[in-house]
Amino acid sequence: MIRMIQTNKTALIVTILILAAVVIFLTRAKFEFKDSGQHVSQAVQQNTTAEAASIPAKLPLDTDFKQVAESDALRLKMDEKTGHFIVEDKRNGNKYRSYPEPKYWAKEKISETWKKHLASPLMVQYVDFSKNILQAKETNLAAEGGKIKDIQTIPGGFKLAYEFPVTGFTIPVQVTVNQDYVETKIIQEGVKETKMGLVWVRPYPFLGAEYTDGQDGYLFIPDGAGALVKFKENQLNVNKIYDELTYGQDIAFPGINNNRNKVMMPVFGMKSGSKGFLAVVHDGDEYADVVAAPAGVLSNYNWIGAQMNYRSSFLQFTTRNTNVPDSWGYVDYDRDQIFGSDRSVRYYMLDEKKTDYVGMAEAYRNYLIKEKAAKPVTVKDPNIPLYTNIIGGDREKGVISDRYLNLTTTSEGIQIINSLHDKGINNMSLTYTGWQKGGYSSFGQTFPVDSRIGGDSGMKAFIDHAHELGYPVYLEAQYSLNNTNAGGFDEKFNAMVNLAGRTLMQSPLFNRERTPVVSDKYVEQMVDKDLPTYKAMGVDGLAVGLLGQRLFNDYNTAYGSSRDEARKIQERILQKIKDTLGGVQGDKSNVYALPHINYIRGMVYDNSYDLFSDESVPFAQIATHGLVSYSSEYVNNRQEDVNDFLRDIEYGAAPSFVFTKAETKKYVNSYGLRFYNTYYPDWENFASEQYKRYNEALGDVQDQFITGHQKLAEGVKETTYSNGKRILVNYNFTEFRNGDLIVPAHNFVVIRGGGGK
Repeated sequence: MIRMIQTNKTALIVTILILAAVVIFLTRAKFEFKDSGQHVSQAVQQNTTAEAASIPAKLPLDTDFKQVAESDALRLKMDEKTGHFIVEDKRNGNKYRSYPEPKYWAKEKISETWKKHLASPLMVQYVDFSKNILQAKETNLAAEGGKIKDIQTIPGGFKLAYEFPVTGFTIPVQVTVNQDYVETKIIQEGVKETKMGLVWVRPYPFLGAEYTDGQDGYLFIPDGAGALVKFKENQLNVNKIYDELTYGQDIAFPGINNNRNKVMMPVFGMKSGSKGFLAVVHDGDEYADVVAAPAGVLSNYNWIGAQMNYRSSFLQFTTRNTNVPDSWGYVDYDRDQIFGSDRSVRYYMLDEKKTDYVGMAEAYRNYLIKEKAAKPVTVKDPNIPLYTNIIGGDREKGVISDRYLNLTTTSEGIQIINSLHDKGINNMSLTYTGWQKGGYSSFGQTFPVDSRIGGDSGMKAFIDHAHELGYPVYLEAQYSLNNTNAGGFDEKFNAMVNLAGRTLMQSPLFNRERTPVVSDKYVEQMVDKDLPTYKAMGVDGLAVGLLGQRLFNDYNTAYGSSRDEARKIQERILQKIKDTLGGVQGDKSNVYALPHINYIRGMVYDNSYDLFSDESVPFAQIATHGLVSYSSEYVNNRQEDVNDFLRDIEYGAAPSFVFTKAETKKYVNSYGLRFYNTYYPDWENFASEQYKRYNEALGDVQDQFITGHQKLAEGVKETTYSNGKRILVNYNFTEFRNGDLIVPAHNFVVIRGGGGK
């Protein structure tokens, strides 16, 4: 019996010691885990204090506001107790509040936590670096019983500082009016952290927020070319929120992947009856998300705003072994510094007759001209250019080594352009792709031209012949990726790196080869070195691939750059190319590239077709037509031939083709090429016929702004240009009639400025 008691006592002691060890381990250890790929999916928690939570959320009263500034069009009033403001439009009497429309406040039945979000001038997300496991939490000024200090009136408006007593943040803000816009700005120099790490700030996120009350209203989001989220009543979908980073995902901070189109423009807007605004993220757009939610999601208000990011999560690793998969590690944030500089949003208040998406796009076009040095195009030829891409070669897997695929020699390229010229196409812009040694999929490779398609002398002959016919020639060069070590590139020293020290990789080829992303500063060195050779060969410009299309933070110790610095470097490279050679062709370019390029290939023309958007609109095309030439998909690579052609006509997009002299079946297993059919003999007659139709519709509006766009009936759209020309497009299987006007099925009609067809 004594032995049994002693044995049980020993077992009990051992058990207690084991439990104690487990507790110590759980409280002190950092865990390494295999992530599912959704690296930032931890539940966001709310932060409240007992004292602040006991005070009901409320909105300021109109009597609390005093005028602090005005412009020719706007009057600005401020409430000193909350830091909220009201903007009055002197042109029409419309009021825009930095908080939700108060007449519906009593109807709002959401939780008190979210009511405090609605009532607060700032929402904040943060992490507590004193914890072993970092979990992002949200708070707001009202929830913390926050304070306002250092209120001052300044020319055009006011400035103040918001203090968060629980999380310890100080965030200085200034608000000003100028002409037809109000600007909210977070002053980076005064942002202070004491207890927590700042992740993001949403300044005045519910500016203009409205209930659905029978009015014609919608949220405009920059999804694809542009999309509308219409005001609806009685909808409930807690997951229906739009939250996207401007200029696309930053792969240095991989988040949850989705299939949405990237945001190429830092804009958003709202229309509510006779009121409407367009918002432009003016400073810090490289670090901004556009966030929007319709009524029934989080609250019964329709709202849209900007989220200013100061940190992003990344995966930290516990080993230097680079063979460990990227999906192993623990979530961390940069503890030493925050992103960027000042953050500002301009809200352009639209006059009553211009509150729709066309008026928003017009306001953005004016912004691009006045603030971003975009210039109207100068047209030298009344005929629209046919953008013609010729592919030289590529590679495929061979038995021992890669096999080269010769698709179009330079002499065969001359035959193609002669054939098109003989068929009456007198304005072409030619781009040669896959001319480098190894062809299309040999990234980073440039001169000399591959001898198997004609070498340098053959390319020079091609360029000279094109010039004799009056056609410019561009060479496509992919400097932003490098899988050849060309140009002295060394992955260990010249590739982009994330905060965890891992090289940034992409897999653009069909063999899924992981290709290093080149640091932008090193790209600049390579381009600078090659420009004299391009110039000597007579090239009219470069097609720059990913340059101007994507934007990443780079932590390479020698060549690294922050996201905002990378943008400046890319713009500088593009301008050097333009100044030296005369032209730059972008590919799905972000809008910051606009002043430095003369053509965008593959401009997005649709929304993402997810559950969020109700209607796709050509906002990007309305804003940029007349500032840059653009095309959509290659004509001979369309998914829906007739509909895609009609959409090009509706959107003002130029025609583009991609050709090879070799048959398409020759490259079906190539590393980089997947097209339906590029074999020129199959397309020469069709190309000529299509070009004539494009030219009929769009030849005389190349330099004209789009001033109107509307739906006349289901499947019937009308586009109006500044010279008065109207184009009506009918997507239906039956003709459209409106009085004497008839638009045949699957066709378009042109009505000139004077009214003649």
